Amino acid sequence: MITKISPPSILLLGSPPAHQDKLWAEFQQHYNIVPVTSASRAEFIESLKSGQFGDFSGILKPAVHEGNVAHPWNEEIISLLPSSCKIFSAAGAGYDYLNVPFLRSRGIRFTNCRGAGDTATSDLALFLILATFRLTSYSEWAARTGDPEIFNKVHVEVGLKAVNPKGRVLGALGLGAIQKEIVRKAGFAGLGLKVIYYDPFRSPKEVEDSLQVEYVSSKEELARRSDCVSVSVPYMESTHHLVDAAFISNMKQGARLVNSSRGRTVDEAALIDALKSGHLLSAGLDVHYNEPQVSPELIKLRNVTLLSHIGGVAQDTFEEFDRLCLTNLDNHLRLEKDLLTEVFQ
Repeated sequence: MITKISPPSILLLGSPPAHQDKLWAEFQQHYNIVPVTSASRAEFIESLKSGQFGDFSGILKPAVHEGNVAHPWNEEIISLLPSSCKIFSAAGAGYDYLNVPFLRSRGIRFTNCRGAGDTATSDLALFLILATFRLTSYSEWAARTGDPEIFNKVHVEVGLKAVNPKGRVLGALGLGAIQKEIVRKAGFAGLGLKVIYYDPFRSPKEVEDSLQVEYVSSKEELARRSDCVSVSVPYMESTHHLVDAAFISNMKQGARLVNSSRGRTVDEAALIDALKSGHLLSAGLDVHYNEPQVSPELIKLRNVTLLSHIGGVAQDTFEEFDRLCLTNLDNHLRLEKDLLTEVFQ
């Protein structure tokens, strides 16, 4: 008598992948999908304790905005995962919700989708850079009032403050994959900005030459020399308030700040003070300190462009999220191939 071997189980956080129908259909032929229906973190913990989900081999989180009922993934939850679990595959590039070192100490590998949203995020950062130089949000507000007097007043006022990016200095705080794309688009071949950068890990000379960037030895020097600072770093303990009150005070009078990374890399209170005082002319923020809550103080400021963390939000990005999530799981559990985007931290 031949005993049929059950396929490995995958714990699904959130909705199934919706942007790679063919790949998802093929994936399901090899795996048993176990959806998480818990309505709260406490309920999810009880389900793990009771063994409700069984001995699953992997965890699939195919969307950033869904499947977050268990957050944060700290030692309490990770310690409850069955020994059968070998991989956690998640959409998005950020993983500040997850204790990766403890996960790895349990023998569970973690993959994200870094690179999937690089084009979309860098495009949006470019928009924010332009917005801070040309004060487009203030102008749009004036146009939307429908008031000719306000329209004409703001038209004149913007003309007294706005400048072209060309020939100015962009300070790249961090030079990871997304920032490299920002630099390519905003530098000499794009908007015409001269780019300086600071990163604790200096890039090889050939990379600097290719990007036409100048390395500076401290973030303080970057702050002093930049007309606009672009923040693009992963969020972790070492980057919390990377842009703090001291950094902002070192920035030029009338400089600009763009943040497309994570809200808490910037001391929001210090940023608001600088914008209100006029020390900084403007800011462009796709991310927020207490996201999804946006600071009421920032909302009042018309020299700030505010977005709802849409840096990587594009159909192209979501398609790549699904491909990477499913491929990483399948490579590790069935095909015995290398993981595409493993996180080692």
